[in-house]
Amino acid sequence: MPENKDYRLVIKTLYGLEEVLSKELLSLGGREILKLNRAVSCVGDLGFVYKINIALRTGLRVLLPLHEFEMEDVEHYYEELLSIPWEEHFDIEKTFAVDVVGTNDYLNHSSFAGLKAKDAIVDRFRAHVGDRPTVQRTLPNVPVHIHIYQNKVRVYLDASGDSLHKRGYRLAAAHAPLNEVLAAGIILKSKWNGGMPVLDPMCGSGTFLVEAALIAHNMPANIYRDTFGFHHWKGFDEELFGMIKEGLLGRAREYNGKIFGRDMDDYALDAASENIERSMFDDVIRLKRADFFEADPPAEKGLLLVNPPYNVRIAANTHQFYREMGDTLKEKYAGWTVMWITSDLEAVKSIGLRPSRKWNLFNGELECKLLQFDMYAGTKKLHKLNQ
Repeated sequence: MPENKDYRLVIKTLYGLEEVLSKELLSLGGREILKLNRAVSCVGDLGFVYKINIALRTGLRVLLPLHEFEMEDVEHYYEELLSIPWEEHFDIEKTFAVDVVGTNDYLNHSSFAGLKAKDAIVDRFRAHVGDRPTVQRTLPNVPVHIHIYQNKVRVYLDASGDSLHKRGYRLAAAHAPLNEVLAAGIILKSKWNGGMPVLDPMCGSGTFLVEAALIAHNMPANIYRDTFGFHHWKGFDEELFGMIKEGLLGRAREYNGKIFGRDMDDYALDAASENIERSMFDDVIRLKRADFFEADPPAEKGLLLVNPPYNVRIAANTHQFYREMGDTLKEKYAGWTVMWITSDLEAVKSIGLRPSRKWNLFNGELECKLLQFDMYAGTKKLHKLNQ
């Protein structure tokens, strides 16, 4: 079973959030942090594995290394995986699945590589226990990850189980909901720390709103989750897990500000209301049916989070819709910082505002632009003279 020693962990994230995740890991006590592509690696012990699964806002999966080798051929690949003492990591009543990323000349299809790995695990159990665990592709107790790059093979236990973006508060969803990890990453990129009011004028399922409330209260992002992958490992230390969870909750702080959500879609508002109630932030988040183009800002300044809706009506004239949004920002939102995420890379040219910062991000496989607009009254020249 995993020992309480230091491991070189790999924490997966969305493209473009590697820097934010690195800062999170550092603040939680991670050491020797290295940024990778859609991932960050760092050194930490088993207690740290428990801690970051509960606390991370921008991590998707925490992978704990089991074995690493240079494969010679398919038979050698099988034998190396067979040599891992799987029966020491989990019991036969637990389900498992193997996920393989990458191929090489010997294993030219990830499904074949996964099948050979599954055979090795099952054969190991049969030889040492006399029975075998069940393979379950959907939500297995023990997900196993194998990364293949050329002839280098790395084998990991997934400490998270289900992806960490599945916080547990969002059961109701509006159309095309925003990934929770992406929503948290966007807020953290804005450098907002709970000081100013927050407004999401097209709030959909309320993901931005709940993630902002979690950040404002310094609450662990996955506090609503009942289980993680490590709960199914042999030797899971429930007492240590409980102490770490209590310690993280002890860092929570009061937040006296307000977070505002608005939308024109009644279905979206109902979904947001359910999710916010489940998150227990209904005393902080204010929901209202309102049209972005007609309603006034709820405060003189604040953070505006924008994930414009996408549907057939809007898609027919996205450029005009974005132009009108830009005009509304100029007219009403002086003093606000705007974080605008969109996958319509052409329509952003119609906003009519120059972003102070921009980032390339991915929402799953969907390429997106994140734009930051610092709104001010009058021209940019006048704004600089007044500073």
